[in-house]
Amino acid sequence: MKYVGNKDENIKYTKRPGAYAIIINENQEKIGIVTDAKDYFYLGGGIEKGESELDALKRELIEEAGYTLKNIRKFEEVGSYIYAEEKGYLEVTAYVYLAEFDKKVAEPIEKDHTVLWVKPEEYTNKMCREWQTYIMERFIEERKQGKIYG
Repeated sequence: MKYVGNKDENIKYTKRPGAYAIIINENQEKIGIVTDAKDYFYLGGGIEKGESELDALKRELIEEAGYTLKNIRKFEEVGSYIYAEEKGYLEVTAYVYLAEFDKKVAEPIEKDHTVLWVKPEEYTNKMCREWQTYIMERFIEERKQGKIYG
């Protein structure tokens, strides 16, 4: 697993595993990301005690977008050391998947989250966290090489 960013040896980090998805639309030109009106990030979030990566991903997607997923496949694992205002210093392990929306099954619980359909190249440097930028760059690279859809 690749780590993005630097660790401060003087800080105690809390481990925070999470499952995230890059949502691919039907024509494969755009991807779904989320905004809360100030930041851009991937759909997904923390893995709760007793949950698998996929269980957490499916729960988070219903909470944030109201959709189930289809064509789920593992993309990348990345680690990062971050500071989150509401949670403090975290050692994030992000399990990132590629998927498509399947069925709308609920209204999103997180009302401040809006799904945006974007061209990845236009949002690479707009993502909230350094690890998310790294993932976007990897996605773009693999798509150019035909590894994502081919």
